[in-house]
Amino acid sequence: MRNRLGKHGFKLLSIVAVAAALAACQSQDRLTIVEPGSQTSQPPASNAGGKTPGERKLTVVDGASGQTGREVVVNQTHRIASSNIETWISEDKVRVTTIKMVKEATATEEPKYAYATEEVDVSTGERRELTNQKASHPGQHLVKEEVSPDGKYSFVQKWRDKYTADNFMKDLNTGKSIPVKGDNYMEIGGWLDADTYVLAAGSMSGKGEIRLISTDGTYTTTAIEDEDVEVYNQFGASKGRIYYTDVNQVLKVVEPGQSKPVHLIENVWSLTISPDGEFIAVSTATNTEGNSGSNLLIYDAAGSLQGSLIGKGNLISYPSWSPDSARLAFDVYSENESGMNGVYVFDTASGKVSWMAPYYSAVHPAAHPVYPLTWSPSGKRLGITIDDKEALIATHVIDFQ
Repeated sequence: MRNRLGKHGFKLLSIVAVAAALAACQSQDRLTIVEPGSQTSQPPASNAGGKTPGERKLTVVDGASGQTGREVVVNQTHRIASSNIETWISEDKVRVTTIKMVKEATATEEPKYAYATEEVDVSTGERRELTNQKASHPGQHLVKEEVSPDGKYSFVQKWRDKYTADNFMKDLNTGKSIPVKGDNYMEIGGWLDADTYVLAAGSMSGKGEIRLISTDGTYTTTAIEDEDVEVYNQFGASKGRIYYTDVNQVLKVVEPGQSKPVHLIENVWSLTISPDGEFIAVSTATNTEGNSGSNLLIYDAAGSLQGSLIGKGNLISYPSWSPDSARLAFDVYSENESGMNGVYVFDTASGKVSWMAPYYSAVHPAAHPVYPLTWSPSGKRLGITIDDKEALIATHVIDFQ
């Protein structure tokens, strides 16, 4: 079946229910997280607008990167009430699903909600209902599009129902879409190179096919001989290689045409490949003296560890690379309040991890997102949706310099 992120029903997601997904750093330096309260930790200073910069302090142990031109600096934040972002239409406009309560819960009945699809101008706040489009109920994901590394094509999936999608290869220069034949039951895959998209099609029974889809819409299949795989849950591609995890949470890599995969990393619970295919963000599970947790690491396309630990907590979720692979956003939940909590953005050029919570939550500084984090086309805006007492949910769009 489709590999999707669950949404709340309306408490959207409890933190415990969030799947442990991670992302990580591209710096070659070893970074040490300095927790609040330590001798080297400094309270953030207020900026001119009266907001508190949310930069989590890091100490570079093995030397500075020498690049400081793209540090994470916040200009302002915009609030979109009662809505979550479906997709970015442009740098200034988003399509959202808006929810309104039409009947409160009673002792015997669940609350009832109404959904609408709207177009919102992020800068002005102007909203326009799209009456010709069907609003998507939370949990649906009607269209998914992934752009090729060279930016010339995109692989598009349009879901007809929960288990069936129509697939297309789209030429971004001409706008022409070529249908790709074949049914599929999952939405996981990735660009093997600029000319080939790899899709783990899934099946109602068994692993299903792995398809190598060319930009002309044709495809061939490749087989992976691995008795430790029942279904591909974590799956991706980069630089001519296919990555996946088996039932034992071992990350493996294989090139099309190879008969056997290569064992890379153990205790892997999720992987997220950067849009340019250069890096793989990996979450590894830890269990120390009965306390479970997650660590955040990054590997290059060959499977070599880059730098060291940049994030840790009980759960790390919603990893999201910016379209240009320059930044990585992720959420961290820690039971220990002095640990990492909230949304963070890692900047690949400066090597800094910045804490976003002060910008999107005035009520609780460690409020956690209840929908996936979304980047604007340029990577200069980040959408974070959290629970809201007045509006059920609210999306906060953070503008970066």
